[in-house]
Amino acid sequence: MKKIIILFVVLIIVIAAALYGLNNYQQTQKKQLEQASHLLASCVNQGILSLFRLQANDWNLRPDYYLQQQRILNANIEDLPQKILDGRSFKKWSFALKVCDKLTVNSNLQHVTIFRPLADLASSEMSDATTFKSRKSLRKRKKTIGALRESAQAADRYLKDLRSDINTQIQAQPFSGDEKEFLLQQINKEVLDYYQHGKFSLENANVYLERLSSFYQLMAENPKAYTVRSGSLYFYDRNLRSKVEGLNRIILQGETTFFANFTQILMKKQIQNPDL
Repeated sequence: MKKIIILFVVLIIVIAAALYGLNNYQQTQKKQLEQASHLLASCVNQGILSLFRLQANDWNLRPDYYLQQQRILNANIEDLPQKILDGRSFKKWSFALKVCDKLTVNSNLQHVTIFRPLADLASSEMSDATTFKSRKSLRKRKKTIGALRESAQAADRYLKDLRSDINTQIQAQPFSGDEKEFLLQQINKEVLDYYQHGKFSLENANVYLERLSSFYQLMAENPKAYTVRSGSLYFYDRNLRSKVEGLNRIILQGETTFFANFTQILMKKQIQNPDL
């Protein structure tokens, strides 16, 4: 009888120890997953903050600002692990670091795609009247306008592409199905739910770029119909003069609006207080 009691007590102790160990393991796994999710949410947030700084830039004054922002974003991302990691590194953490690194590289590439063409458009070379007759300069201007069209498309789908990239990078890592779902939910909850597509208009951007392309094409195709003196245009053809002046007037009037369009790629949501 005593042996049975002893065996029963031992069994209870073993079960209790196993349950304690299981609970401790589950709590550790939960804490690690929460740290990994917070790292990824912070990583995504840093990329968005970089975008906000870029879309507020004056490209006439700081044409290389996108390069500065690359360095700042990389430095901010590099600082995240020491700010967030509590204790020693773990597998989920290393997976999250890989996702963050990929997201940062892709954010920088996306920002270059969107903003470098704006710096090119703002350059004095683009509006230099002494090169309007040059076919070589026309090809360069056409290339810049083509890059601006890609820039506008990237700006228009920025948030959609960001969500897709986050999902792709998380799915590529060996998290479990439930862990992937949790990570995506937390990134939305901590960051993405607070942002929405801004007032950027792809249609307006394309209309302006079409007019700009037509202007440069018209100037290059009629080299003998005008001359340039002290940076000003003088026309021999009245009809061409009328077309050019009309087109140029519309372009100049739309220039500020075109650049302002790229300040509205992303915006914060107006969160309503449910208690009001």
